[in-house]
Amino acid sequence: MSHKSRIAAAFTRQAAAYDSVAAVQREVALRLARRAVSRLPAPPARILEIGCGTGLLSAELATAFPAARLLLTDISPAMLERTRARLGERAEYRVVDGEHPEGMEGKFELIASSLAMQWFADLPGALARLSGLLAPGGRLCFATLGTGSFAEWRAAHAALGLPCGLHDYPEAAPFPWPPGATGTIEEEFLVEHHASGQAFARALKTLGASEPAPGHRPLPPGAFRKVLHALRGGVAVTYHVLYGEIHR
Repeated sequence: MSHKSRIAAAFTRQAAAYDSVAAVQREVALRLARRAVSRLPAPPARILEIGCGTGLLSAELATAFPAARLLLTDISPAMLERTRARLGERAEYRVVDGEHPEGMEGKFELIASSLAMQWFADLPGALARLSGLLAPGGRLCFATLGTGSFAEWRAAHAALGLPCGLHDYPEAAPFPWPPGATGTIEEEFLVEHHASGQAFARALKTLGASEPAPGHRPLPPGAFRKVLHALRGGVAVTYHVLYGEIHR
């Protein structure tokens, strides 16, 4: 399986359980929706969402823009069905790799994506392709993980001299904008508390977010137990969230 196929399969396996541990994801979706509402000069006629997951952001957008036509996409068919169960026939649904949105027709006044772009292999290229789908005056509004995310987990590995399988996330400055793009970034740090390192690892797996970076080999069980032991007794985990906007 390709790396992208493994990502899709991981989210498909966890689609039914995702919402049970998605507290930060729910909050980020709400904050991103509020940003989109405040920045658009007029209500959008057409909205494209990339990586809709179980529909946390989709539901906010449907409420905020009741007259808009929604095209909701995800790489995982099972995640897309969870969104359909949430919104019903309010939207159109399509299985799409958001990094390569080939075949999209027409222009969108709003393209939105919440905590999906950290899975993209070529973020600048993806932003360029998505920006090309904007209508004149349209906005691409997204939230993605920044370089400070899961610093505690990374530090526990580093202290033991062990490689960490997390993906590399972008910095807020300089952010990897595509050539010629006019973009803005705002950042914030959200902290989620877990009873232990094991509880955090279990939560990532329940989210479907456990697929490691390309080329990473899982740690031997003994080494992984050392990481968990270092994080026993409770751990605060940081989400470094970048809110980005490109306007056309």
